[in-house]
Amino acid sequence: MRTFGQWAAQGFAVVLPDAPNGTSRTGQRHLPAYADAISKAIDLVRSRVILPVWLIGTSAGTTAAVNGAAHLGSKVWGAVLASSVTRTARGGETIFDAEPGSIAVPVLIVSNDHDTCAETPSGDAPMVLSTLTRSPRRELVMVTSSQIARHSEPCEGMWPHGYLGIEGMVVQHISDWIGAAGGR
Repeated sequence: MRTFGQWAAQGFAVVLPDAPNGTSRTGQRHLPAYADAISKAIDLVRSRVILPVWLIGTSAGTTAAVNGAAHLGSKVWGAVLASSVTRTARGGETIFDAEPGSIAVPVLIVSNDHDTCAETPSGDAPMVLSTLTRSPRRELVMVTSSQIARHSEPCEGMWPHGYLGIEGMVVQHISDWIGAAGGR
């Protein structure tokens, strides 16, 4: 995660859970077992420090963030969805499989106008916002980045899909939004 240092500089304690034993989680992020795994990760962190938990997901991680925010109740203070997966392709699942209409915490949606990944079209971002009917605070932020790294693909991090070139601005905006939502 190339923005780890930027999050730390904003005062966040960042936890990056990974799949056990390097197993693939493709197609599983919307399942109850995945929400349970998120819950266990939160419990582990809370055994060491008591802080508000925000689930922040980018691309395939947005399905996991929606799943946790929709099903873990008061364990989660809010969610941030960046480059939300709204179209089925490689992973076989979208954020809609994880029940975004059940989310009852604040949600920020971030989308890049120049994201050309077929699974995360920026034009779907308003539709994502409209599904968050129970969220007490929801907002859509559109950003623009057209920087592309050589040897990268449209659905990878080194492309507008991953906010290449504007990472700091996006992290700052998310940090400010979480702070305004009372989540720090």
